[in-house]
Amino acid sequence: MDATIDPKDLTRLRNNFNIDKRRRTGHHHQVQAHFHPFYELFFLTRGNCRFFVFNKNQVLKDGDFLIIPPGEYHYNVYGDGMHDRFTIYFTESRLPQDIRPYIEPLMSSIKNHTRLHVEPKAMPTVKDYLEKLNTFYYSEKAVGDVLINYVFPEFLLYLSQHVSEPELEETAPTVASIQKSVQYIKDNYAQDLTLDMAASEAGLTPTYFSRKFKEVVGTGFRDYVNFVRLGGAASLLRTTQLSIQEIARRCGFNSANYFGDAFRSAYGISPREFRKSEDIQQRAIALNLTGEDAGTSSESDAEALQAHESGHDPEDGAIT
Repeated sequence: MDATIDPKDLTRLRNNFNIDKRRRTGHHHQVQAHFHPFYELFFLTRGNCRFFVFNKNQVLKDGDFLIIPPGEYHYNVYGDGMHDRFTIYFTESRLPQDIRPYIEPLMSSIKNHTRLHVEPKAMPTVKDYLEKLNTFYYSEKAVGDVLINYVFPEFLLYLSQHVSEPELEETAPTVASIQKSVQYIKDNYAQDLTLDMAASEAGLTPTYFSRKFKEVVGTGFRDYVNFVRLGGAASLLRTTQLSIQEIARRCGFNSANYFGDAFRSAYGISPREFRKSEDIQQRAIALNLTGEDAGTSSESDAEALQAHESGHDPEDGAIT
């Protein structure tokens, strides 16, 4: 199954924010690898889980968290036992420029693709912040949103003062081989790629490689190649005025029609519509960061994300 954006993501956020608290018991894995059009802060308060994110395998334990940027492919599997986690979803506007110098550890973790660990002595306070944010979000909307506006930045500031990078754990040889093949795909996605070529790069037989790739990455080889190609196309749609046909060609698609269908299947809109929506969203972000009077910026955000409260269970579908 292809890694896709969940259509409900377009209506998941309210006031550019969403929080979800969940308990899992026993072995559990996501239905589908996926990505979001906004940030995800995944915080594990109990238990352990394995993430494939940032092109590598990462194991999280209690007190560990990840901040996953928009458009980043990820997939996770919980181990045995009981697991408690919070996920906070938010847009770029929730990271204003004036706060960024004071949350450098968090900003660096986003840039360097690292997980972070909260000091044990700070965990009670961190859990209290998470519970407050969860309570505020599901309380009376107007009051709850105002409280979140104040408490979420405070939470990020406190978190930044009490984190460290966990020690790197040794990667199993087979997983390391799969990670090597993933990097090979990302470096060569514009070329013709076959499973045999990737298996050879990993030093594994094609049959074994195919099985282990899906187990580690969360989706099949061909679907992952398409995901990487579509991500490259999305980047070109944002940053260039190249034609749709040229973008398809540069990203390894032999047919512009197939590219258009695959893009719509993954992102929920056509490449042309995506380019227009990105222009609207980037204008809204620019107005917010420069402190200009946005005028219709809240309407622009609504067009991009149509924020409102969602009752969907994030882990029953394609969302962590």
